[in-house]
Amino acid sequence: MIKSIKTDAPEEKKVHAKAPKFRGKKQTPTLAHKVATMSLGRRASYGLGFAAWVAASFIAAQFILLAIVLIGAQLNISLPVALNETVFQTVLSVFVYILALLLAIGLPWRIFGWKMTLRDLGLEQTLPRWRDIALAPAFLVLSLVATGIVMYVIGLVLPVDVDAEQQIGFENISQRYEMLLAFFTLVILAPICEEVLFRGYLYGQLRRFYNTTWTIALSSLVFGAMHLYAGPDMPLQWNVMIGTVVLAVFIGALRAITGSIWAGILLHMLKNGVAFFLLFVAPLLGISMMAQ
Repeated sequence: MIKSIKTDAPEEKKVHAKAPKFRGKKQTPTLAHKVATMSLGRRASYGLGFAAWVAASFIAAQFILLAIVLIGAQLNISLPVALNETVFQTVLSVFVYILALLLAIGLPWRIFGWKMTLRDLGLEQTLPRWRDIALAPAFLVLSLVATGIVMYVIGLVLPVDVDAEQQIGFENISQRYEMLLAFFTLVILAPICEEVLFRGYLYGQLRRFYNTTWTIALSSLVFGAMHLYAGPDMPLQWNVMIGTVVLAVFIGALRAITGSIWAGILLHMLKNGVAFFLLFVAPLLGISMMAQ
């Protein structure tokens, strides 16, 4: 009997020693768990909230950096990049995209613990596949045809100047390095960052709450709205917004078909590349041909 008491006592002590550690363990519910218990109305509200958050992050990033530049000018702090408009625009674009991604993705991750996987962002595959490369030009042609049809119809029924020139922020380019910087910003940087933000993060979040059709529609509208405002003292770019929404629908379809954003990035690059050629390269070729 005495032997039994001696052997049981340490076991009881071990159990009591471990109990506080087990009881103190806290598990934080993930976003997926919360979505699974939401009503349809609450899901719709959360989806709209994420769309508004991404839009606000993109806009806030631009205003924050603009405020920094203006404050620096008021304090007579010289910015070397301001000596050249093209260099300044490129550097500003880099910081705007970085800040927008940090705000949109980083803050919810940090504050609420709502992490995104590479699969959620459409970046599970590290490089584009041959199917992505083949689909991008095909969908570019389809998007251009669809844009032309939509613009024609809207021009008939609404007072929208469908031929208004888009403001892209690069003016008075005269040097070769300025052309390269503009190409980098418009054809490489913008498509990659915008696709990660809108067809990666926003699409991935909206897909938790909506079906594919509503996800593509809402993400496309948000993306198009980001191209509506061109700056102070500038008219709203309704034609640019409409064309961007149509393009975004096709890019969203590629995201749904391939499960990746790579095809969309390539399509976006091709679209911006065509615009870059028409705006910057074609006039130079035209001048050289006339000179001959």
